[in-house]
Amino acid sequence: MSNSLLHDFLRTKNVVQGAFEISEARAYMHDESDYDRQYGLEQYPIDELIREAGHLMDICRKHGLPQGAPVLEIGCGTGRISVGLALQPEMGHLLITDPSPAFCGIVQRKLAGLDVKASRVDFGILQAEDVALLPTGSVSLILLRSVLHHIADVDGFLRSCAAVLPVGGLLVCEEPYYDGYMMMGFLGQFIEDALAGSGYVCTPQERQDVQHFVNTMQFYSRRDVDKSGAEDKHLFRPDELMVTGREMGLELSHYPNWRMTISPEANIQNRLGYFQRFFAEYIRYCMGWTVEFSDRVAVATKKYFQFFEPLETAGNTTPSCFGTFVFTKR
Repeated sequence: MSNSLLHDFLRTKNVVQGAFEISEARAYMHDESDYDRQYGLEQYPIDELIREAGHLMDICRKHGLPQGAPVLEIGCGTGRISVGLALQPEMGHLLITDPSPAFCGIVQRKLAGLDVKASRVDFGILQAEDVALLPTGSVSLILLRSVLHHIADVDGFLRSCAAVLPVGGLLVCEEPYYDGYMMMGFLGQFIEDALAGSGYVCTPQERQDVQHFVNTMQFYSRRDVDKSGAEDKHLFRPDELMVTGREMGLELSHYPNWRMTISPEANIQNRLGYFQRFFAEYIRYCMGWTVEFSDRVAVATKKYFQFFEPLETAGNTTPSCFGTFVFTKR
């Protein structure tokens, strides 16, 4: 029934460059065509994308998603998840959306010529804040990765998702945790001293980069400033999301330092030394530091991360930097 609801809804919308116009288009804040290069995703084996999406669907089925259910992806970007989802066996109607028509076009080109397994794949221009435009019960899974923290009104978005989902429907997202980012900013204050202790003196530009990193982490962690014009607006605490979700009929399960696209075994193994790796990758890829300086910082600050080693026993992981949140509508 919900597959029909979604299909009938889309038929009422105009098609722009192969995507249904659900919302007004909005370009990404950076060059869409450069996104894959920035994060090292220019070449990714198709079988790996299928495997990643399979792990994601395992989580969803664990939480009750039926096979063949209609799925909405919000914020597809360049399709790291989208392609793998479209190639999943027994996938139902898949609606891949992004506010940026350029991103939708990139994913369309990636899917061209592939053996799509989903019963139907459509593309939509959709701003996350407009998810309530979809008919009630038209999708059983709303999926977003690294999108929720860009949305200004998180409570309003969750309320809209709860209205669209049927009972038992899922909202699954992978997002940053408050504690880990706050801790990264705190440790960032010691980078220059750690380098000096190893005999290296930062250049003026490197000193500026370090201060920018510290300021950025502090900004992300603050809740007393206007972030409406910022790209990244929120860091999340599961205790707060549990309360918010419960008020809207959404029950939350969360998996700290757990990536939705890798196996449970790999996630458990990765918990050892997670914070140190996350820190090193963040300054390299998200802050855009050079490989040489990033590696130098990783070596100089290693002693600080040793504090967490005895705390990472019996599968424990700390601090939480990023993780998977699963909301179930009750």
